[in-house]
Amino acid sequence: MTHSLRAFAALLLAGSAALSPALAATGTVPTGTAGAPGAAAILARIRVAEATGPAAGASSGQPAAPAGDSQAAAARSDAVRRASPAPVASRQPTGAFPTNEISRQPWIDLGAGEDALRKDIGALQQTLTELQQLQLQTKQAHWNVSGTLYYPLHLLLQEHYEGLSKYADTIAERLLAVGASADGRANTIVRTSGVPEIPGGFLDDAQVLAWFTQAYKRVGEEVNRGIKVTEDIDPTTSNLLQEVEHGIAKYQWQMRAHLQRTGTDPNAGRDLNDGKPVELPGQPGAEPGQMAPGQTAPQGTPGQAAPRP
Repeated sequence: MTHSLRAFAALLLAGSAALSPALAATGTVPTGTAGAPGAAAILARIRVAEATGPAAGASSGQPAAPAGDSQAAAARSDAVRRASPAPVASRQPTGAFPTNEISRQPWIDLGAGEDALRKDIGALQQTLTELQQLQLQTKQAHWNVSGTLYYPLHLLLQEHYEGLSKYADTIAERLLAVGASADGRANTIVRTSGVPEIPGGFLDDAQVLAWFTQAYKRVGEEVNRGIKVTEDIDPTTSNLLQEVEHGIAKYQWQMRAHLQRTGTDPNAGRDLNDGKPVELPGQPGAEPGQMAPGQTAPQGTPGQAAPRP
């Protein structure tokens, strides 16, 4: 397969050279010419993939490159990007991560002062970042979840992705409404999200359940703090964050419900996890079967339905 790709790229290079004297002489698209990458760039990228891919050594009969070569591989990839015939540049500086620029146009003043506005923007921006991180992770898991619960989790994760996308759009638009720019750049997510990166590759269904149970818990608690920060200075933002927290709590419940212990079934996830239980940290101070404050257990064995009158 690799040899056929290289042959195809070489054919493209030959055809391009015949059509363009400048390409024939230099192997590159003339400076200032925009468009798709040339055949030379395609061939260079194939060579980078061969040198850095996980099966790099398998096709050549040589052992795969050690992990210590990752920096050299990254440098080669950067060189390919710099050689792109259509570089992307802007006169506007990149700015910090995140960047929330305040508009110079008139916007509705919260009437709570500059410090309050900074807190409001901070709560909204951090919520946006976490929602975007969850968007990426739910889609990654949607594609790669494997195992007994593949199909129901595949569908559930798509529902979560769509819901998170709507929440992220609402929060971003609220940032604009209070007079600040929204920062949804990839580097902002990578540098400022508190949610760890989800593992790559195929994802076991038990692993997905445990991962999102904890990820949603973390984000929900973070949004909850934002609700408290903004409830006095910007009730509208606080109400929007409550809607987000409501949705995140629902998603978290839908994940942990698969592993909810009951009085008749431990639901330990052994059938999903190669015979081993799926461990989830318990809520502090809660014991299995403990009733909510003010409630009393029905008559009968714990976990059984109360006897009919």
